[in-house]
Amino acid sequence: PSGIVFSASRNSLFVVDDEGGICELRMDGTLLKKGRIHKTDLEGITLNPATGMLYAIDERADAILEIHPEKLAVLRRLPLEITPAIRLPGNKDNRGFEAITFVADPDDASDGIFFLASQGWSARQPAAVFNTTAPLSTFVADQPVQISRSFKPGISDLSGLHFDSASGWLLLISDEHNTLLLTTTGGAVQASYALPGENQEGITLDAAGHLYVAEDTGNIIKYSFPAMP
Repeated sequence: PSGIVFSASRNSLFVVDDEGGICELRMDGTLLKKGRIHKTDLEGITLNPATGMLYAIDERADAILEIHPEKLAVLRRLPLEITPAIRLPGNKDNRGFEAITFVADPDDASDGIFFLASQGWSARQPAAVFNTTAPLSTFVADQPVQISRSFKPGISDLSGLHFDSASGWLLLISDEHNTLLLTTTGGAVQASYALPGENQEGITLDAAGHLYVAEDTGNIIKYSFPAMP
């Protein structure tokens, strides 16, 4: 697994991998269904709670894929406009976009924007979190989506990202440093914790606030305590 997200409406987990695999699991880990989106490198997955639609980041193509949760089929492909200021090496050395999360519009829950995390590849180019300008309602298939701003949380690697709507904070994880960071959407670090395990690639919270971490060694870890302070 390289990404994971909880669906409250379906009471299930969706998981992706970097070879285009996608599956839906019951909360006890039982497989419900699986599919594959060919010629993709899926590094993270999120959803819009109001519509249930899934959104995965394809590192190979620098694009967001809108995926139907029942059919596990791509409905829209939303390429990201990568400017020289935010140029990522991408798939050639596995340092492109690694994570995605959805933030709903407070005035219209069916609409919103995405935050994306990059892995970072040097001390001069550390990991960063970006957000898009265009809400879902203005996305046009195959038209570039602009990235409006970014912040650097001061860590050289990011591998997972999740927005907690209850607190309004972002949860960021680093598999290189085995760390969980809690930040505002503007980038102010609120807390940091040592994160057990290894190769942590995906992160989500369920309805009770329990933390799930997907490790690319094959494990999905559920923590039995509420993750947010």
